[in-house]
Amino acid sequence: MVLLAGCEVGVDQSKLVKPNYDLLGKCERPEFPRITAIVDDALCGFISVFEDRESKSGRKIDLNVMLLPATTSVVKPDPIFFLAGGPGQSAVDVGPYLFAVLRDLRKERDIVLIDQRGTGDSNSLSCVEESLYLENFDLTVAEVMAKQVDEQRICLQRLDADPALYTTPIAMDDLNEVREILGYQKINLLGGSYGTRAALVYMRRHPYAVRSAILDGVVPLTMAVPANIAVDAQSSFELLLVDCQAQPACAAAFPSLELHFRELVQRHRDEVIEVWVAHPRTGERVKGKIDPLIFSRLVHAIMYERTMTSLLPLAIEEAYNGNLEPLGTLGYALGGEEPLVSLGMMASVLCAEDMTLVNEPHNSKDFDNQLYRLLKPICEFWPKGSIPERYFEAVSSDIPTLLLSGKLDPVTPPKYGWEAAATLSNSKHIVVAGVGHGVMIQGCMPGILSDFFDRPNPKEVKAACTANLVRPDFFTSLAGPTTLQVIKEGRQ
Repeated sequence: MVLLAGCEVGVDQSKLVKPNYDLLGKCERPEFPRITAIVDDALCGFISVFEDRESKSGRKIDLNVMLLPATTSVVKPDPIFFLAGGPGQSAVDVGPYLFAVLRDLRKERDIVLIDQRGTGDSNSLSCVEESLYLENFDLTVAEVMAKQVDEQRICLQRLDADPALYTTPIAMDDLNEVREILGYQKINLLGGSYGTRAALVYMRRHPYAVRSAILDGVVPLTMAVPANIAVDAQSSFELLLVDCQAQPACAAAFPSLELHFRELVQRHRDEVIEVWVAHPRTGERVKGKIDPLIFSRLVHAIMYERTMTSLLPLAIEEAYNGNLEPLGTLGYALGGEEPLVSLGMMASVLCAEDMTLVNEPHNSKDFDNQLYRLLKPICEFWPKGSIPERYFEAVSSDIPTLLLSGKLDPVTPPKYGWEAAATLSNSKHIVVAGVGHGVMIQGCMPGILSDFFDRPNPKEVKAACTANLVRPDFFTSLAGPTTLQVIKEGRQ
């Protein structure tokens, strides 16, 4: 039995773990009760790597690592490495919440969370506490973006880092070094959103080390991320309009939803509106600004989450009738309390990679390309790393791979999953009809993930249970989704 920092890891690990694993010790107790039990069991520490991996000289950076030990006494030798989204999310911040839901994945396998270089506590390139802008209701969208660009320019001068060395291929070589130091021979990859791109890069660069992979919200190498932001949002919005008309209560309540949304945007195209909204944390009513760009951007953000979309038709109709508070409150609530991404790391990745492929993004009639508009001025001064030849070609692999897509996803819709699956010869692509961005924690999906990691044979994956994951009923009044229907039935 191996004991590390007072935690039992399991009998099988004694043969696999190298001495350097002792760098990990007890994690600090988290502030949030939901993840306390998970983090109490975890091991944390830093593993140093060369910032310049090619020269293997100069500055070293510390990679923040959290390991969630398996909960059984006999541990399987192939852990699950989680790759976070963004680009710019911290795996150590996101992971404990995720695996609180996916707890069955920990029964027989360790979970390894690594803050990718430039994120979290791995020499972060975060320059701005972006969420503070989301809670500053006195700023318009344009003012927020201008401040972000200005602060990135200033921050670049004080960063203790070379941002050109924070690309995806370099980060995936970091991950492989951590794997070697921890003593794992084979690993399973679990990537979400941009984390699927990172996983695909790892599969190409280190195929011998991968037992299986699950990719949720697929971002293939052939997808130039900023190019179709507006187009994909438009497709998701049009699905919402169709689904509203297919639900009798929604169709009766909002027969002119599409027209009213466009009239709402046009009505406020040239003016900034002051509105009272509920603060997302305190509930206190505060005065903020709604500018012309905010309507489509709020709708785009809300469509990520399947349950929040049930409120969208009502919020749009209320705004059309002069009550902007429901839409504004929904949008501001999405900001959260902590920065979700490192904008500097996002710039290091996308300015060197995807933005080199996009001269002019595709637009749509209702949505602007917000990511491109933010990154374009930043990329003009942000240092750009070099990318391997043929980097943007599709990844070809026979590694057992399960791809997951939500039909309602406004940013990584199913077409990208099919695109990636075309060159993954040993794969299966599951499309879940009633889900937006992020499939793995919905309904019966945790069980499907657990079964796949136990027996990684795509041909044997059974996904019939996902048919129960349908879009929630739309709210037709502030009282709930079926109020009109209830009233009608009561009159009969």
